[in-house]
This record gives sequence, C-alpha cells and structure tokens, in this order.
Amino acid sequence: MGVFDPVVEFRADFSSPSLSAGEEATVDVYELSPKEVLEIFRIEIVPPVSGTTVKKLREVGLLVNGEKYPYIHANSVMLPADHPNNPSKAMDLGIPILHSRMTGYRPSVLETTTVKLKEGDTLGVYAVADEAITEDFSIILTAARVKGEDVLVREAGVSFDFSFSLDIDFYTKGSIPISPDNFNELPGGFGQSKPSVYPWITYARNKVATTVNSWYDFDYPNYVDREWQDLAFNLVNKNKAYILRYLGVLPNANSYKTRIRVEGRETNPEFETKDYPNDNFFLPALTYDTNINTGVKKLGPTKLLPERLIHGVKASIQHLDNGTSISANGVEVHAYGVICLLR
Repeated sequence: MGVFDPVVEFRADFSSPSLSAGEEATVDVYELSPKEVLEIFRIEIVPPVSGTTVKKLREVGLLVNGEKYPYIHANSVMLPADHPNNPSKAMDLGIPILHSRMTGYRPSVLETTTVKLKEGDTLGVYAVADEAITEDFSIILTAARVKGEDVLVREAGVSFDFSFSLDIDFYTKGSIPISPDNFNELPGGFGQSKPSVYPWITYARNKVATTVNSWYDFDYPNYVDREWQDLAFNLVNKNKAYILRYLGVLPNANSYKTRIRVEGRETNPEFETKDYPNDNFFLPALTYDTNINTGVKKLGPTKLLPERLIHGVKASIQHLDNGTSISANGVEVHAYGVICLLR
C-alpha cells in the first residue's frame, strides 16, 4: 500500500561538536527505500550560540549519495528556523510538485526548484566551521514524501513539461515521465540533463578592505575567497542564468548602499544598507548578534519585485562604504534564487 506524507521533518543534530576553523562534520539523515521519492522544500538552521553571539558556520549544505549538492551554501544566519518567537523567517526552496493534487496548483519549472531524490538515494547534511565551535547546532529538513508508484502518479501526475523561457529565449526538454527511478531528473534533482534548474543559495564577504567611495564587486578570486561566493556574473554566452529572488545584507558600521548592477543600463537603483539601527533595505534573515535579533521586530531578506534575471549580460551585486573603508570580512551579502544551467 502506498503512502503520501505532505510534510515530513528530518533533523540532523550536531551534539557537543568539537570543530576547529575549517573543519567539516557530516550527519547521515535518510535512505530512500524502493519506490520511494523525497522532495525537500525547506532547510532551517538552529545555529550554535555562545552567550549573545551566533557562532559562525562557514558552509551548510546537503549530501546526496555522499556528494555535495553544489548550489546551496548557507551560513549560520541565512536559513533560520521558523518559530513564532523568532523575528526572522525561514526560506523555502520552491513549490513541491508532490503538493500539486493537494493544493490544486501545478508549479512550473522555475517554481518547483525543490531538491528531489529518487528511490535508493541517500540524504545527509554537512557543516563547515568558520571558527572553533563546541556549541550544539541542528539542521532541519522539511520534505514531502511518497512511497509507491501509483501514489506518485496520483500526487504528481504521469509527466512533467520541462520547458521555460528567459527573456525571449526558450529552453525545453519536453515532457519527462514521472516515476520513482527518475524523480531526480525533475527541477532541483541531481539527475537532470541540461537545461537544468536548481535552487541557489549563497553569500559573500569582502575578501579585502573596500576602496573608499568605490563600489565593491564580490568577484572571485580577487575579492571573495571561494568560487561559490562569486556575485559578479559574466553570462553573455548564455550558458548559465540566475534568477535573484531575495537579498539580505549584514552591514558594517561603515556601510552605505547596495546595488544590483547590470552593464549597459543607464539606471542601476541604489538601496540604503546602513548599519543598525539605521535604514537597511535588505535586512538579513538573522544577525550574529542575538541582541539585535531580539530587538528588531521583523528580520528576513527582502523579496525583489520584480525578480532580477541575470541572463545574457554582465552583472554584479555591489556594496558601497560611507566614505570610510570597510575592513576585510566586514560585510556580508546573502543571495537566494535559482540557477539555470543552459548549455
């Protein structure tokens, strides 16, 4: 007999860890049985806290069959747990296709950017410390689950139309049959061929001090430490595209503005992102200071309206100081959205 669980929670507890800066820890979470599929639509982090300080996790992500999921790189404050006493808000990865019959809504390719696992897959999480960590922390995964091919067809349909457009360009793989052994070929799954679509969560810190009154590009390798932190995009050959949906900024005392610059546009709006308690258009999900988290009535990254499509252009997310330089690692930019691998 088949089973449909619209909401199932998996919790990976890192209890009494002893992590030095740069050290990685992993937790095995779940192994799918035959004829079972899983669709992860939310990741939440209960971070390590020491006194009034949230300790820094450099990277939190998923493991699928022991391999790191390449497009989710969160830190301690980007994906906070959703709780009535929490001033922040959790972030969904997309709309589950397994909820289609239940909600009466069929999500499109660019909406169902949930992480999809097929039968027999294994799921785990990993965390990399950015400083010495001995405090407990947890990673919570929320998913929809189906056991049984007939139930899968009932909840998700017999096939999925993998077609979408970016600007005037159309991308398609046509209709993909839905079954337990190829569920990971749908958007968000590891088994996709190109064009492919994944959730994209990342952040960047300034690797070097800002130049006074000059826009700082978070460009790898000179201005950020890791390739996945690169927020400067050269996509003129259209082999890749990003849809930026939410943006958060952890400001510095010397922060002033943030902008999303597209080369060739005469107008690139600038948004104030000053330090607390001043105006910050792009509030982060949380800060590393629990006093600020308690004092601010509503935290959470800003939803961009309209969403910013970066496709066929050169673009970057940039930050500006207030006339006094921001020292290295003094400001953090958090980005949430979709990445499309097109060719």
